[in-house]
Amino acid sequence: MTSMATLEDIVAQLGVTMVESQKKWEESRKEWEESRKKSQKELEELRKETERAFQRAEKEHEKTERMMQRLEKNIGGLGNSIGEVVEMIVIPGVKKKMNVLGHNFTMASPGKEYSDTDGSTLMEIDLLLENCDEVMVVEVKTQVSKKWVERHLKRLEILRQKERITGMIGKTMYAAVAGIGFDEEARELAANNGMYLIDIHEDSERIDVTLPKEVRTW
Repeated sequence: MTSMATLEDIVAQLGVTMVESQKKWEESRKEWEESRKKSQKELEELRKETERAFQRAEKEHEKTERMMQRLEKNIGGLGNSIGEVVEMIVIPGVKKKMNVLGHNFTMASPGKEYSDTDGSTLMEIDLLLENCDEVMVVEVKTQVSKKWVERHLKRLEILRQKERITGMIGKTMYAAVAGIGFDEEARELAANNGMYLIDIHEDSERIDVTLPKEVRTW
């Protein structure tokens, strides 16, 4: 038979065990709660970082879209501007001005294209003024740079070298560069090489022609 003292010991031991179990349970609960809070915090930070990444990506996309729109607008505007300038201002204006200066051009051909003997494109000319005896090769740019003047000089040499193809045998060839704006180096190079300088005033739809000190022919 179990004595009273033994029962008391058993009860006391059970009490200690329950307290320890309760303590361990509390510790486990706290650890779980801390772990849950930590995980929740990490998830929240991950969610915020993901959201920030999406926002950055969206801003970059919007920025790219705006850049593309500006680029398309500039390219489109540039093409339209040159086309309209050549058709509405340069063609009638240059022909009239040059004839006043002593020429007698009867034809004005914009976008003139020549093919080589093998069928490849030899060159394109923005505007060609001509009659039976002479031609004027006009390069048109919104902004005339030294590079474009140098290219125009090479174009003139090729036109003369390929005169049988271009139909310029026996014709006197003149040159001009036209632009809404001129770099100073370009203006000087063109003038020194005997080219006519054509300043385009797009707002008033008129042109001013400046003769070089000595007109050159090719």
